[in-house]
Amino acid sequence: MAKVRSPNYPALDLAGAIEAMRPVWKAEHRNKMAKAVLARHLGYTSLNGRALAKIGAVRAYGLIDGSGDDLRVSDDAVTVLASPDKVNLQYREAMERLALKPSLFADIKKQFPSALPSESNLTYWLIQNGFTQDAAGKATKAFLTTMRVVYDGETSYNPPESLAELPEETMQAPSLETSRSILDRHPSAIKRPVLQEVFNLEEGPVTLTFPVELSADSYQDLADHLAIFLRKAKRRADKASRPGEEDE
Repeated sequence: MAKVRSPNYPALDLAGAIEAMRPVWKAEHRNKMAKAVLARHLGYTSLNGRALAKIGAVRAYGLIDGSGDDLRVSDDAVTVLASPDKVNLQYREAMERLALKPSLFADIKKQFPSALPSESNLTYWLIQNGFTQDAAGKATKAFLTTMRVVYDGETSYNPPESLAELPEETMQAPSLETSRSILDRHPSAIKRPVLQEVFNLEEGPVTLTFPVELSADSYQDLADHLAIFLRKAKRRADKASRPGEEDE
């Protein structure tokens, strides 16, 4: 059985720590600040025990860099706090790094590498590794809540890929290939940051996923493929309005 480094755990789950950081980001952005200033942004008038516990939590997750009176919002915290949505790859990768920054959480994931443990199983493991019953219960709740936020409620650490992360190939001329086969053939494709537009029609939503950056040539290619798709969609719509006719 792996031995955890110490019976310490963040006082907040990751979602709570991120929310606590929003006033800090709004007021300071990347400016340096003293610990007392950070405490005030977190809602405290002095460096009391509660303030230090919250500062310890945001630092445990790597939301704050630096030491002493030379603190600033970390790069991963900026990625999360400034992100316009929660589906882009950079946001999700930053969230995973933040979630596993606490040494205890990294130890737990090593002990349970493929799927989240049950609450009772994790509590028992923590007690066996030096936690009191009360501390084990609180640490278990913080870990499981954090992991479920990062992995969208999945019990596995490797949930299915979001449609928002599929490569631009999925938007080319219609094909019978599945999203999974495309990812298998192009494993590096999902590394590209993407955006998503959703158009709600009477029959259901139409989702367009595309790379954040497009060259002039790629833009023209996309326009050509969309034109082909729209022509085929029009033929299907025309056929639906005239039952009994054959496809062209």
